[in-house]
Amino acid sequence: MKKLLSKLIRLLFICIILLTIAFTVGINLPTENFEQKTTNISKLYLKNARIIDIKNGKVSESQNITIIDGRIIKIDSTDENPTEFQVIDIKNKYVMPTLWDMHVHTLSLSPQLHFPLLIANGVTNIRDMGDGDSWISDLDKPLEKDKLIWEAAAKNGLLMPRIWESCSYHVEELEDISPKDLVTGLKARNEPFIKLQLEDSELPAATFYALQSEAKKQQIKILGHLSCNVDIDTVLQNGYRSIEHAWALIPHFVKEKKRFEKDLETKAYELNNQDLVLTNSVLKKIANSNTYYCPTNVTSNRKEALVFDKEFTESPHNEYVETVQLKLWRLWASLHKSGYDKPEQQAILRNYYRKGLEITDLAHKNGVKILAGTDALDRYVYHGFSLHDELVELTKAGLSNAEALKTATITPSEYYQVTADYGSIEEGKIADLLILEKNPLEEISNTKSIEAVYFNQQLYEKQDLDSMKNYVREQAKSFSISCKFLWNMLKGMF
Repeated sequence: MKKLLSKLIRLLFICIILLTIAFTVGINLPTENFEQKTTNISKLYLKNARIIDIKNGKVSESQNITIIDGRIIKIDSTDENPTEFQVIDIKNKYVMPTLWDMHVHTLSLSPQLHFPLLIANGVTNIRDMGDGDSWISDLDKPLEKDKLIWEAAAKNGLLMPRIWESCSYHVEELEDISPKDLVTGLKARNEPFIKLQLEDSELPAATFYALQSEAKKQQIKILGHLSCNVDIDTVLQNGYRSIEHAWALIPHFVKEKKRFEKDLETKAYELNNQDLVLTNSVLKKIANSNTYYCPTNVTSNRKEALVFDKEFTESPHNEYVETVQLKLWRLWASLHKSGYDKPEQQAILRNYYRKGLEITDLAHKNGVKILAGTDALDRYVYHGFSLHDELVELTKAGLSNAEALKTATITPSEYYQVTADYGSIEEGKIADLLILEKNPLEEISNTKSIEAVYFNQQLYEKQDLDSMKNYVREQAKSFSISCKFLWNMLKGMF
C-alpha cells in the first residue's frame, strides 16, 4: 500500500512538473497578429451608393462618393470614371457610417481575440471602459498602457479600431487614500477619465460627491456606475459625464430606497415601488445636465434573465470566445440557474430586464442622449457581434431604427465633439464607411448584412472580414492564448 501511494505521489509530482513546463512554454510562445492588407487605397470612387441619412431617417437615391486620403471629397450623382482612382460599383447597396461601441473592455490579448471581430462587424470606434490593467494595476506604479502599445504597433500594421479613450483603473473602493489623493494619482497616470464602480460599496454618499468635486477641480472627467445610496440630483449638479448600465438607474426611481440581504428581494421591491412621476423628473434632469446614458441593455439584467434559455448560452458566437473564459461563463451560468431555479424567481429577473428597456425608452422620450454600448467581455457579450444586438435591444425599448442607429454613430461623435469629422456621411468628413446589402432603416438587424468596411484607407471586403473571424476563432482555441489568458487572470487575482 505504501509503495502504491509512493508511486501515485511521484506520478502526481511528475504531472505537475510537466503541466508547469507546458504552461510556461504556452505563456512564452510568441503571438501572431492578424495579417492585414498593407496597401492603402488613398483614392477611392464608390459608384451607385444608396447613402443612409441617419439624422433624417432617409435613404438617398444612387450617389457616387469620391474619397481622397480617407476623407470624403465629393458626393454627387454625376457618373464618372475618374483616372488614378480605384473605382468600385457597389450596385445600389447601402452605405452608412461605421459603428461605435461606447462601453467595451479590452485585454492585452485583444489584438488576437477582439479587435478583428470589432472591425469584421463594422465597429471601428470604441470607448474602452477598463482594459486588462484596470483590475490589477497599482496606483503608485508606472503603467505602460496597452492603448499606447497598440497604437505604436498599428503604425506597423496591427489591425485595431480607433480607441478614443482607455481607462486603466476602476475605483471600486477607497481604503487608505483620500478622494483628493486618488484623483491626483489618476490624473498623474494620464487617465482619460475616472470610472466609479462603487454600487456594492458601503462608501458614504459624501465621499462619492467629494470624488466628483475633486475631479472637477483637477479637470478630469468622472463617470460610471451610480451607487444606490447617492442622491441623483446632487450627482448631476456636481457633474457626471455618463451613467453606465440600466440597472444603475432603476433604484433611483423609488421614493424610499431599500436594500435587502438578498439581491432578488431588492429587485422585487424596486419593481413594485417604481414611481413614474419621479422617473420622468429624474430623466429630465439628466437630459438638462447634458449627462449621457449608456444603458448596455444587451448585458444589463439581460443575461440573468436569458441564461435559462439554451439558445442564449449556446450561441454560435461562443466559438470566438477564449476557452478558459467560456468555461468561466458556463460555470457562472450553472451556478446562476441553480440559485434561481423557481419560476417566480425567474419572473422577477425577466421583469427587471424589461424594466431596463422601459427606462431606456423613457430616457429617450425625456431627451436623454443615449450611447450604444455592450459591456463586451462580460458574460455572453461578444465584441463586435453584440453591438448589433444592442441596436436590436434599443428598438425593443421603443427607439425607431434611425434613432437606434444614431446612438452608435452621431451621438458618440457628439460626446467627443468630433461631429465635423465623424457620425455621418457628408462631404469633408472622414470616410469610415459600412457597405450593407440591406437597409437597416427598414429592419435594424440589417446592420449585420455587411458587404465591406472602408476604414483607415483600407477596404475590407467580405472575404477579408471572414478571414478576421476565422483568425479569432483559431486564436480563441489556441493553447498558447489560453495559457496567456489564464496567467493574466491569475496575476489579477493575487
